[in-house]
Amino acid sequence: MGPFDPKAYEREVVRPLRGRSGRLPDDLLTRYAVEPGFSEAELGQRLTQIRSHWNKSAQSTAKSSFTTSVYKAFLREDEELRRAHGDAMSTMSWWRSRDSERAGASEGQIAELAGMLTANFGELGLITPGQLEAMRETFGQLAPAEVDQALAKAGVKSAPPLELPKTSGLPDTLFRRLKALLNDAEVTGIPELLHGKLDGFRLLSAFESTPPFPAGLSAKAVQQAIDRENRRSGNQPAREALGLLNTAVGREGVDLRLLSLYHLLADVRRLRESGAPAGALLRVLRRSGLDADEARQAVVSVLSETGSATPAVTGLPKVVELLADGKLIAAQQVLAGIADSDEAAAAKAAIDRHAKHVRELREAAHRAVRSGAEGEARRKLGEAARLAADDDAIAAELRRIPLSPVDAVTAQPEGVGVRVSWRAKPDHDDGTRYRVVRRAGRTPGDADDGDVVVEGGDTAVVDTAVAAGGTVGYAVFAAGTAGVWSRAVGVMIEVLPPVHKVRLAVRNGAVEGSWTVHRDAVGVDVRRRRDGESGDVPVPTSGGTGFRDSTVDIDGDYTYLLTARYRRPDGTEVAADTVPVRHTARVAATLPPVTSLDGRRFGGGLVLSWVWPEDIRMAEVSWTRPPTDAEAGRMRLTRQQYQADGGCRIDVGPGTVRVQVCAIATADNGESRSLPAALEVPGAPAQVSYRVERQTRLFGGGTARIMLTADQPVPNCLVLVVIAPGRVMPRKPDDGQIVHREVHELSGPLELTVALPRRKPFWLRCFVTADGVQLIDPPISQLKVS
Repeated sequence: MGPFDPKAYEREVVRPLRGRSGRLPDDLLTRYAVEPGFSEAELGQRLTQIRSHWNKSAQSTAKSSFTTSVYKAFLREDEELRRAHGDAMSTMSWWRSRDSERAGASEGQIAELAGMLTANFGELGLITPGQLEAMRETFGQLAPAEVDQALAKAGVKSAPPLELPKTSGLPDTLFRRLKALLNDAEVTGIPELLHGKLDGFRLLSAFESTPPFPAGLSAKAVQQAIDRENRRSGNQPAREALGLLNTAVGREGVDLRLLSLYHLLADVRRLRESGAPAGALLRVLRRSGLDADEARQAVVSVLSETGSATPAVTGLPKVVELLADGKLIAAQQVLAGIADSDEAAAAKAAIDRHAKHVRELREAAHRAVRSGAEGEARRKLGEAARLAADDDAIAAELRRIPLSPVDAVTAQPEGVGVRVSWRAKPDHDDGTRYRVVRRAGRTPGDADDGDVVVEGGDTAVVDTAVAAGGTVGYAVFAAGTAGVWSRAVGVMIEVLPPVHKVRLAVRNGAVEGSWTVHRDAVGVDVRRRRDGESGDVPVPTSGGTGFRDSTVDIDGDYTYLLTARYRRPDGTEVAADTVPVRHTARVAATLPPVTSLDGRRFGGGLVLSWVWPEDIRMAEVSWTRPPTDAEAGRMRLTRQQYQADGGCRIDVGPGTVRVQVCAIATADNGESRSLPAALEVPGAPAQVSYRVERQTRLFGGGTARIMLTADQPVPNCLVLVVIAPGRVMPRKPDDGQIVHREVHELSGPLELTVALPRRKPFWLRCFVTADGVQLIDPPISQLKVS
């Protein structure tokens, strides 16, 4: 028998019962601190101890009234038990029998309580203390520890609600403008606007993100985002939203964390007012990237809020609003509560049209998948997901559709390894990751079929871990965030890296050479050839990484031929490409080429990047246009200029371009240049943008002037102008009335004028049907008339 601990007893048995109404739990062993293994003598001693403790505590003035009330309840029920059972309570057989009878009943009640907790709170996994207390009263005979068992079995935890921001810190007009701009910029919230796509973030008490951003949600973060957007083209809504935040932080001193949280909660509170279940509210927050635990805590806190800042929108207007926001399931839930038959019929018709469009998009996506057009399938299903953003089944289906396979995979020797490069497809974005897999003797068949060389966002990799002397296959796979891997695109190469980083120098009347070679090379042969002579002279090497030629006439002109040798798996030897190195009477520097040449388009411009060889301070860039390959431009830049500009920026226009980059060095005997590194960059798709200027009349109607501009000529482009009544934006020409349909030659600015209807609201939107043309819509404010 262990000693009785009054403090532990009060903490574990008494305090959980404070403020409780109704009967006490009937777990008498816990209440009386009796253990089933007690002897009769130990039982008597414990009953004396516990009753004495109850009497003292019930009369104590140092304890709260809530605590003393529990002790008084213990004493009252102890009197009732002694009247009912008398001396039997002094025998352990009575206590064991009582506990045995109770065990079966309590197990059933624990299971029943766990089931109720799962059904009502399992999706969130949280319950407030007030809600838990209500459940305790429903199962009054269960002890606190047994209630805890039910909570654990249901996977539910108790958490008090938090006080969440009720205001944004901005005037209502500015907040509504900010919310519209974030929607037009296609970002989920302020954290994504400032830092781009995040794997996740926390916001309730402090901002933390993955990956981390030291600037957090601060004025510095806003300025960094503004600088980033200024280096990009397009996304005017993002620029305007950042300008608004910059003003709010600088002049108004707005707390960006509270503003970010208020913005995320705006839709949650609106859906809560419409009767959306807790699971739907949780999905809204999880799509924003908010941490799962914080999302559950936020939903519990919102559900605990009382009152509403604005009257709830209901009925048909609510259905229309939800459909415009892409909340198809929420609209169907609102429909079930519309009592007016005419209003219900109109709402059902709108929902049926919306649902039919979603269904047609999904069916088109399925057909595209079967035909191997993954990009088209993702585009169709992505549109369906935007129209039914609260349908997790569509979102899950979208994640299961792979991206289009990469294009133009090449493998070529570079340094002591192999450079594998490829081109992204149009449906690849900044969040796309690529996996390169290597397999000896054949190309890998899937993303796990071989050794993973690299996984990341770059479109080129140099594999320095590959073994030389054999044939290997590389395959490249693409995947979106949390998506599946695409089909493989492979290439084979016999790995025979030549020597590189060759250096020649004249010392003490001899020519000395050094180089770097792959670790698997079995040797390097060096031959010397004099200008005008056909015979070669073998030159001995030292350790396979250098030579000293003391028999050469250093005042003559020679070429050294360096050939690395490797052993194939069958034991035969094979030679890599021979590398010629020129020696003149006055030895000029033998320059290594630039490596890892890459190019990314920005409109009509091209930003080149490469790895500079050691000690090289200048490069020459030239570019030509196929098919004639006539030179279109040439420039030189220093390494300092390259670093200051973040690469080499050249204006090449929209078409395909071929680029060459040579390392340059000057010496007393003239200028030296490396072999060129070459790259072909495909042409950018034509972009057609437009703006809308409305000229309204006093009593409705009027005209709209539409100005279309293409960044490159687009012949035979069919332009359609569509007006769609209502609050739902047209997604295709058939969604409204076509008021202009004509083929145009977009070689310069094109101006169109159309008549506007008198009745509002309506949308005006343009569509083009030319292949390979990307249409850029203006801000929503130009398209929507309300």
